[in-house]
Amino acid sequence: MRFKQTIKRITALGVGASMVGATIFGAMAAELSQYPSQYIQDGKFAGVMVVGDKAAAEDVIGVSDIAVSLQFAATKPADSAGTTVSASGEAWIAQKSDSNQLEMSEDLTSGNNRESIADMSSQSSISESELANTLADGVVSNSKGDSTYEQRLYFEDTTTGYVTHTEDREDNTGDFLYFQSGKQLARYELEFTTSLESDVDDSTGSATSTGTYLTDIEDSAISMGGKDYTVVQARRLTTSGGGVKLILMGGAVRDTLSIGETKTYTIDGKDYEATVEYVDADSAKLTVNGEGTRDMVDGDTDKLSDGTTVGISEILYQNYAGGVQSVEFFLGAQKIEMRDSDIEASDSTSSNELKVDDETIDGANVWIEGSDDNTTFKVDKIVVNMSADDDYYIPAGGKLSDNPELNEKDLIFTKGWDIEYKGMGDSGIEDIKIAARGSDDYELEFVDGAGNKVSLPLANSVSGSTLKFGDTNDDLVVAENKSIGKDDYFIVTDTSGSIANGDRKSFGLRYRGSDKLSADNPIIKFDELGSGDRIERSLSVGSVLGSGEITLAAGGDANITVTEMAQIKLGGGTFRVYNGSSTKANDFTIYVDAEGDNDIDAASVTLNTKSGASIAIRNGTDHVVVDVDTPNSDDYDTLVPTDIGFNITSSSGEVRAAKSTGNTLNFRTPDDDDDNSYVYTSYGTYVRNYAPTNSPQEVFISHPKSQSYPLVYVTGEGASFTSTAASSGGAVTVQRIDVGATKLASEVSNINAVNSILVGGPCANAASATVMGNPADCTAGFEPGVGNLQMFDVGDGNVAMLVAGYSAADTRNAAAIVANYGDYASDLTGDKVEVRSVNNVLNVAQPSEPVVEEAMEEEAMEEEAMEEEAMEEVADETTDETA
Repeated sequence: MRFKQTIKRITALGVGASMVGATIFGAMAAELSQYPSQYIQDGKFAGVMVVGDKAAAEDVIGVSDIAVSLQFAATKPADSAGTTVSASGEAWIAQKSDSNQLEMSEDLTSGNNRESIADMSSQSSISESELANTLADGVVSNSKGDSTYEQRLYFEDTTTGYVTHTEDREDNTGDFLYFQSGKQLARYELEFTTSLESDVDDSTGSATSTGTYLTDIEDSAISMGGKDYTVVQARRLTTSGGGVKLILMGGAVRDTLSIGETKTYTIDGKDYEATVEYVDADSAKLTVNGEGTRDMVDGDTDKLSDGTTVGISEILYQNYAGGVQSVEFFLGAQKIEMRDSDIEASDSTSSNELKVDDETIDGANVWIEGSDDNTTFKVDKIVVNMSADDDYYIPAGGKLSDNPELNEKDLIFTKGWDIEYKGMGDSGIEDIKIAARGSDDYELEFVDGAGNKVSLPLANSVSGSTLKFGDTNDDLVVAENKSIGKDDYFIVTDTSGSIANGDRKSFGLRYRGSDKLSADNPIIKFDELGSGDRIERSLSVGSVLGSGEITLAAGGDANITVTEMAQIKLGGGTFRVYNGSSTKANDFTIYVDAEGDNDIDAASVTLNTKSGASIAIRNGTDHVVVDVDTPNSDDYDTLVPTDIGFNITSSSGEVRAAKSTGNTLNFRTPDDDDDNSYVYTSYGTYVRNYAPTNSPQEVFISHPKSQSYPLVYVTGEGASFTSTAASSGGAVTVQRIDVGATKLASEVSNINAVNSILVGGPCANAASATVMGNPADCTAGFEPGVGNLQMFDVGDGNVAMLVAGYSAADTRNAAAIVANYGDYASDLTGDKVEVRSVNNVLNVAQPSEPVVEEAMEEEAMEEEAMEEEAMEEVADETTDETA
């Protein structure tokens, strides 16, 4: 008999150990180290704090301490003023002025709404005043005198060179600075204010009307587009004149060596040892790092095996003992050849393309203007028109010279300048959302006139294709002439005075009921959704609205007296409240002068966000229309931003959102992200349309706090950029924890459906017992003098924190750690810790080996010994019976 009892106890102990492991000692996904982030959402506390229905005073004090602590964790930081990009070195930003900047060009399904670099440059060009070194005025000096000149870059084609949100050749979706194939990138112009002159000579330097040598121009130094060059060859194309060829050479190193002389030069960290091996009257040879060049004449170039170019700019040869025999050369050279068959000023078209290092550059068309009377040759202007030979997409942070479609980098004439796109300017962002709440509700999220985030129930699918404003239980009233019942939502926007649409202050409110007028000190109550404040106003009989000033909602009582009962004052506006049903009963319906203009009409109230967006919500045919735009022309430069419009419908009892028919914005879907599509407006508003296959669509709108501009720069060599995060300043705002956030266990119908902080163990708090699996022994796992903090993952992304102890005092100690979590951050790790008071000092540690488990192990060993003893007794009895 004793043996059977022992086996039963062992079996029961095994079951108990399994239950304890699952409820007290099981591993949880939530982490204490993340506290309190699990309970703070958008700067506000999001959860409940729960005590038992008959909580001890220590538990109540503990939850109060935690609430006070969380109050300061729930803060709204000072508004970001965005990020400022600043340039060092030569950089001209594409803008006419601070009040006329390059705007984002919209990607539209029809028509266009765009602005290009050409729209920004004064007189379509930039010059020394914008790029002081790259486009510096200069002078060429020769035997004919000084010829001064000016340099300019023209941007003339307004149909290209703009920033838009699109898809590039590699199917990447984003914002790009776009240049269209075949259209102008820029036009470089060097204009001599005093003509550059030369006599017309023959090869010996003697003047002749049939000569082709422009001897006075050769060997002249000139700076073009930020690079220094020497004219190594200047020739008329024919003996009868009219055309010209100029060969210029520049490079990293320019020097003169005599025959047999050796010198070492360093280019980009590499040494080059150069020796003149041979010189005669017409040509020369060099050896560089042991590698010989070909025999070269003036203006010739040759490339070394590492790609470095060697060029001859002048040969001096005296064929007698002691005579000069030297070579002027460039190392790391760039050779430019410009040719025009007709230099007459009336012919301002190109007949030839630019050559660089003997390669013809597609799209770089040259023309030279001047005059030629067969005695004196004059150059008045040198022009290079650069056109894209492919579609160029320059991403944020990129530059034209790095574009993979730019096959010939020398299309950027001289390569001494560039065009860079640094992305969109950041003035700070305000979020607007059409957010799904389950499958049958939409909420509208926006920032109100006080800068608080509002979540406003927008639309609910009743059934089938039936849709209504609001949520399942309560309505959203958007027209003044619709009555508002208890718990309904509505919007107020002050339109009085001269405040422009976009600058008005809007607020989301909820009517929370009223006393009947005959009650003592009757009041009417509203909740301001943004701040969470309760607004209470005394009721009194005011002026009666005339019958012609209101159209009662369908089904209303046409005989009712509509009388002003109270006023709501918000953001400088006064919004009058009128009764909509008899005031002889509590919670009568109301009408609100939601536009603050002393009138009630049938128009829908338009709300304005803090950053100046206007959101119109109106009733369509079987759908709700939501239009977001930037209405105030003072908020943007030139381009009128296109409205962002979506229609909300109901289908099979589920809400749906889709781009409205009149929405011409072209949403782009990335190849690797089928659920999302994106678009920009000219204001810099960035829109994401989330459209999963089996769930309601959602709309996420990032609306700039002030217009966001594309940052496009024309830069000289050495330009660099830095980004600095800016803040508008001001202290952080502590956001109030809503009344009702602390609850009794019996007031929470489903503790696993919310984020919760549970103060008190399963013996004192029924919510704790539920989370812990309702253990049979509510003290199991708790030790006298020890408080416990434990995180539980309760499903659906929710967590529960257990703050409990063996006694009420132990619970209060554990709560003190939570309330002062910042002081114990390094100790709050894992999903469970223990709290002990040692000499009145609280210590936090990881759990020791659980006492319950140790007790079970000891008891199991004892039972095992008893089992063996019982078996021995049975064996002895059997032996005695046999005997």
